[in-house]
Amino acid sequence: MRKMAILLIAVVALMVIGCQPPEGMTGGVSQEAFDELKTQVETLQTDLDNVHASLDQLIEDYNALKAKVDKGSKPVPKPPAPSKPPKVKVK
Repeated sequence: MRKMAILLIAVVALMVIGCQPPEGMTGGVSQEAFDELKTQVETLQTDLDNVHASLDQLIEDYNALKAKVDKGSKPVPKPPAPSKPPKVKVK
């Protein structure tokens, strides 16, 4: 009976010790840290949306400029064919 009691106490003690978190490990993320990360993610999302809008505007401006340049450009004329030099009479 005594051995059973000692074994039971040892098992309970080992279970309690085994359930403890390791040193330096916290119980999780605090609500303040979570809220801070959430605001950072929202800020990054806003910045990303602004970058997408700026990029779309840049592409539209580039395409408009390209169309304007292509429309306004004239074909380059060919240079005239070389002609023979005039004959000079030597006396």
